[in-house]
Amino acid sequence: MSSVRVASTTTTRKFCTAVWRQATAQQTAKPRDAGEMFGMNGNSSCKQHSPHTIERATKLSHYQRELPNGHIPFSCPEGRSLFQQALSNGQMETYFYMAEQFQTQAEPTYCGLATLAMVLNALRVDPMRAWKGSWRWFTEENLGCGCITQKSVEHGMAMQVLASLADCNGAATEVMYAPRASHDSEEAKQFTDFFRTTLRETCSSGERQFLIASYSRGFLGQTGDGHFSPIGGYHEESDSVLIMDVARFKYPPHWAPLKDLASAMLLPDSETGEPRGFMRLSAHPKTQAQQISAPRKPLEVRYLPKAAGQWIAGSLLEKLAENQLHHFNSWSTLALSRWLSAVQATSPGILGKIVVVDDMDLFMDIVQQIYSRSELFRTLCKSYAELQAFGFDNSFPSLRIHDCKLEDCQSVSGVPQTCGELWILFLLLLPQHLRAAVSEHLAHPDLSSELCKLVRCPWALPMEALKETLHFALPAKQSCTWLAGDGNLSFGPQLLWQ
Repeated sequence: MSSVRVASTTTTRKFCTAVWRQATAQQTAKPRDAGEMFGMNGNSSCKQHSPHTIERATKLSHYQRELPNGHIPFSCPEGRSLFQQALSNGQMETYFYMAEQFQTQAEPTYCGLATLAMVLNALRVDPMRAWKGSWRWFTEENLGCGCITQKSVEHGMAMQVLASLADCNGAATEVMYAPRASHDSEEAKQFTDFFRTTLRETCSSGERQFLIASYSRGFLGQTGDGHFSPIGGYHEESDSVLIMDVARFKYPPHWAPLKDLASAMLLPDSETGEPRGFMRLSAHPKTQAQQISAPRKPLEVRYLPKAAGQWIAGSLLEKLAENQLHHFNSWSTLALSRWLSAVQATSPGILGKIVVVDDMDLFMDIVQQIYSRSELFRTLCKSYAELQAFGFDNSFPSLRIHDCKLEDCQSVSGVPQTCGELWILFLLLLPQHLRAAVSEHLAHPDLSSELCKLVRCPWALPMEALKETLHFALPAKQSCTWLAGDGNLSFGPQLLWQ
């Protein structure tokens, strides 16, 4: 959808106009998030700083800043009154989820990362990778994906990159770009109305969905330039937005006029030249679908966010690349010891959530089919039993098949169904690059496909689909692409009538 470039920066608020004209007259791009006190230039073409600039920056020290006129601190009497009124009007439904996760960005340029970590935790998205100890949690440091570059860490990131990062980490993302238009244009007015409508809908919803605004601080009379903040609520009577600013060392959470915030989204990003805007995040539909009852099936590969899949694949490869001091007489026992050691180092609790047994009886029917037709599978089962006899690791379950006979196993209510055969099958269904890292004897590119062919209908095609899903979830290379039109919503007049 085509748009018109920004033609002017006029606004009805005099203080905003004065600040913006002064910044334009000086022709200085203010640093992204850091503010003048850090002495950094937000323009990607000017990364080098003079010794005098660095020396001056190290001498400066600040403790917060005063909010511009018209912006109301959340904790002051007027701010509390606005909160109570908005709460009674049902426009603060998302606030409490966000307040539980409210955090301060760890670095001056981490506003996007801190905001996203806060929202993902509020959405209760499982990172599917370790944080500290046995805990899984999102922080600014573990949002890694192929879309994060050193530049985006040092200078902040564009809205498109943050949206891609949210998608990679398991959120469903709708991106609404501001138009390339002047502030007093009809298109800008329509964008403001659309933002207000979306804000009302989101803040009054009982569902866990949240808005992130990308805007110019300078236009609002604040120091700094581009910034990301989550939106905590909406006050209808004053037409104000609660900005839960993650740069709490600079500004506290505050109420700001909605029209001003919408106008601050119109200004293009100083680095990319692309418009800003806002995005709405919710839990990925595939994670919600797993909670819906469906016909039972033998196996299921759970939805794995791209960033989690990259981390798991990388962690397995890192462990498999180590010189493991395992001495066994057979290649199969060595291969299984390497595989189980890599799983243990990565976390059986995480990997055990990827391929899961949905119905143990149906699963064991498939296992018996493969066991009776595959010498490789029988060999690996024998080696698995030997490892358990050696006391190799008690973290993994026993086999269900012994001496070609299936042992009865009473499933415990509330406990995930598992068995040793599941971990062997998991290994054989891995992508080639992981199987090859485990053992050269498992490196044949068609090994997984040939294994799936041993399964009779009606589970032959589902097994092949399961294998393809697993190969996609654990990629050989890190990649992150954000295709135009994939979750993006370019704003324009015709959007209002759809």
